[in-house]
Formats: sequence, C-alpha cells, structure tokens
Amino acid sequence: MAASGSSENQTINIMRSQEPNDDVSLSLQNDGEGNSEDKPEVETGGDWQRLAVISILYFTIRNFTNMAQGLIYAVPALAISFNIWDNLFSPQVLIGAGVLFLSTSGSGVISYLMYKFRVHNQHVEIHHGVFQRRYTNLPLWRIQNVKIERPFYYRPFGYALVVLDTAGSGKEEAKIVAVPESYAEALKKQVLYEKVQHIGDDVTGKSDEEMGDKDSSTQHSAKIDTAAASAHTNEDVLNRRSVKDIIIHGITNNRVWIILGAAAPFYDDVFGVVSEWLASKGLQLNQIVGEQTVAWWQFGLYAFVVLMMIMALVALLSVGGALFTFYGYTLSRTGDRYIRRSGLLNKLEVSMRASRIQMITAKQDWLDKVLKRVNLYFEQNSTAGQQMQELMSPNKLIVPSVTEDEAFALSQEVMPGCDLRGQHYQTISRRFIRFWLLAAWTTPLLGIFVVGAVTSHLDIMIGAVSTFIIVALLLTLRWWRWGIAYDNKYVYIRRGRVGVDYQCFEPYKAQQVIVKQSIFMKKRKLATIKFVLASGAVTVPFLPEKYVNKVADSVLFEVEATRKSWM
Repeated sequence: MAASGSSENQTINIMRSQEPNDDVSLSLQNDGEGNSEDKPEVETGGDWQRLAVISILYFTIRNFTNMAQGLIYAVPALAISFNIWDNLFSPQVLIGAGVLFLSTSGSGVISYLMYKFRVHNQHVEIHHGVFQRRYTNLPLWRIQNVKIERPFYYRPFGYALVVLDTAGSGKEEAKIVAVPESYAEALKKQVLYEKVQHIGDDVTGKSDEEMGDKDSSTQHSAKIDTAAASAHTNEDVLNRRSVKDIIIHGITNNRVWIILGAAAPFYDDVFGVVSEWLASKGLQLNQIVGEQTVAWWQFGLYAFVVLMMIMALVALLSVGGALFTFYGYTLSRTGDRYIRRSGLLNKLEVSMRASRIQMITAKQDWLDKVLKRVNLYFEQNSTAGQQMQELMSPNKLIVPSVTEDEAFALSQEVMPGCDLRGQHYQTISRRFIRFWLLAAWTTPLLGIFVVGAVTSHLDIMIGAVSTFIIVALLLTLRWWRWGIAYDNKYVYIRRGRVGVDYQCFEPYKAQQVIVKQSIFMKKRKLATIKFVLASGAVTVPFLPEKYVNKVADSVLFEVEATRKSWM
C-alpha cells in the first residue's frame, strides 16, 4: 500500500470492463484528502461481477472430489456384486465413467455461469448455486477470518481463492473462487481495516456518551489509528518447519490406514496380480508356504521382511502426504492475528485472531514421546456435530511436530504464563477403573470365558483372559493420565493412554460449567465436571466432590467478574 509518511491517502479500487470473461484488475488512486492513514478499498460498485474463466477448473475439480467421496461408500457394494478388476475395462464401465466425466465437467461450466459476486457498501454479496440458488451477504466488519488459498493450477496465472467466515460459524461462510492475488490481499486488508474501524467506532461512541468529553474522542481516535496501523505492520515469523520436521510428522502421525481400509475390497485382486508377477519371476507363494519346502524360521523371516516392506510403503505414503500439506510451513503474527501458510502444490493460508483462540491443545502419541515431539493446536469456535478435517479447518491452527521447548514457547506466546507440564494435576479416582471393568467388560468377557470352558476350547479361555488383562492395563493408563489443574489463571486438562494430550484454556471463555453426579458417585463423594467452550466440550470424570465445586465456583466467578470479550 502507501509508503510510510505519505502525505496523501491511497485507495485501491477495482476496475473491469463489461466483458464477463475479463480478469479483474486493480488500480491505485489518491483521494486527495491529505489523510496519512492507509485505507484500502475493494469496492466493485453496484454491478455484479463474474469470476475469471479459470474458475471453471476449480468447480470441475470440486465436483469430481465430491463425486469421489460419494463413490467411496459404493465401493464395497460394487466389490460384492461383481469382480471389479475383471470388469474394470468393460464397455459398460467405460461408458459409465465417460458419462460421469462429461456431466461433472459440464457442471463446472454451469457453476461458473451461475456464480457472481460484488463488494458494495462494505458488504460482500455472492449469488451461487445451480439447482439451489443461494444468496450470501457478509458485512466486512463481521468477517472474522480471511483464508487465502492458492491451488497449484491457479499459481501460474496469479489467481487465488478467498474464504470468508464469521463469528459463531463452524463452517466457511463464503468463497470468492477466482480473483487476482493482489485483489485477494487487498480484500484481506480491507476486512482487517473495517473490523478495527468498527470496533473503534463502538468504543468511541460509548466513551463519548458516558464521558461527554471531546478529549476522550480524540484519545480513542488515536487508539484506532494505532490499531489500524498495527494491522498493516510487518509479520513476525514465530515458527518454521523444515523438511526434516515434516518427515518426522509424517512418520509419527500416520493417517494412511484410512486409505488402506477404503481399499479393502481390492485386496484379493491386488494379491492375485502380485502372485502372478512373482510366478513370472519363478517364485511360487504356495511353495514358500508349504511346510515341506521351508522351515518355520524361514517362513517367519519371509513374513517379517514382507511386513517391513509394507510398513515402509505406508510410512512413505504418510510422509508424502505430510510434505504435500505442510511444505514451506510458517506461523507468523501480525497485529492481533496469527497466520499459517503451508502447502507444496496448493498454497494454503489460514488466519486467526489471538483473542478468539479458545484452547491450546498439545498432543503426543507414543512415537512423539520417544522423539520428544509435540503437535500443537490453537482452536477457536466450531459447530457441534460438524466433522471437519483438522488440517484444512479455518477453526484450527496446527503446528506440526515441534520440539517440547518450541511447544512451550508458542503456548507462552498465545497464553502468557501457560505451563502445561509444570502443573500438579488432580488425578481422577481409581473407581474409574473399577466402574468400566465391571460395567462394560467383565460380563461379556466372563461369558466368552464360560463358553470356552464348556466347549473345552482352551484358546477361547486364554483369549478372554488376555483381553481382560489388556483392557485393565489400558484403563489403568487412562486413569493415570487423566487429571485437571487450575492455577487461578488457566484451566489445564491432561489425558491419554499410551500417548498424552494436554489442554489449556482461560476460565472466562467458558460458556457453561456442568457438574454431574450419579447416585453411586454421590455416595463416594465424587463428581464429574464438564466445561463447554466455543471450541467444544471438555469433561473430567470421577473427581473429588469438594475439588469439583471449588473449580466450578472459581471458573464461574471469572466468567461473571471479567466480562472480557473474546469474539
């Protein structure tokens, strides 16, 4: 925008021709008012604008993705009804695939033609939808987050996708699908400016009404100018993730098992292809498995080698996914906002206001603990019952596989004085173990044991006893990990089984505090406490009744006494 110390205010106005396929272009104009404050403008005027033609590619890819997600549920039924591999290149399948491809591609063109937007009078207005037409109107000052995405097929042409969401919404409210990167950045700055200006006007109005002092208005105007200027200051980079860190994250946080589970119907076909390939090389699997051909230790060695190869392949796929998502990761802060940027092909940008962070979550799986790594999450509002991918969600900022010292420093940056590990946690009662063993596991496992004893099947009896022992150990680890701490500034929750998770939130951000007590818990003077925040609910069961009442009273007092806005 304008250089520091400029004597004239510069505004950004959008200009375009009447042709619907022309790209949006920007120009700088001086308003001549002599105001040194930089106020970006992204008004498109009263006329509705169409997107660039390249948006057809976005709509087409989105429709293909939605179709693929729907077909995943049909794969098991198709696998049962006929042999997928043998019929994959049959005329019927090819014709069906061609029809789907053409219809999906055509829907991308129709979506492009039915989409139009404008930014008018500090409002973003969007008309979109084919069969169900939708109209979205977002005032700029109500937009909480602006996320800029740069898909790989946009980057050579300098286009970006802008996602806008508002307070209290767990889903993305609006998307401007294809605009120049310079316009996306200008719109982001305009939203930040309008937000600061709107808050400043409210504060100034209240101050003038209460104090009736002209100096007060001048003082608050100065604060507005300072806040507006801070929104445009240079970003301070808080954390970067190297390729080594991303590889570690891919190894320690393996999500490939989801893909392997979805591919289960194809296992028989894949095994047949592999067997035929090995046979062509002179290696027969039935000869290897035959008891008279190889010794048991040789067969065990073969199985171990195959298992290691499969695990290496799975780890490689997981590392590739991590590099695809987190390559070039940076976490920075500008003014009161945290901004995450990452992505190998698709460049993703997510921003979040510091005041809206509801909770810090630090997660460590067992391998993370061995490598002394932590996955750190900054969470804001979410909508109950809505499943969103944590990596793509605008409601979470993830810092992948940081060291323990880095996790401590970042948590201190977001919530000063936060110390997740240094607290003395109040552990839940041992009756948690007894309750779940008796209520959920003893009866069915005892029934299985009795069946094994009656039928004289020793393996069933051993399996039931082994399962009981494993469950008891896991419940013991769960009891040992689960606890709560309160230092009069933050509430800390610790839980986990093999790994361990830590959560921290400020008491005044709690929306509800619920204390539960069953008849048996009341007899033992135990209670369960549940905190409901905008980011979700956190529950800690089987705590001493006096401790629960003390924490609940303290948190509710903070909510009542602080009255501090976090939206």
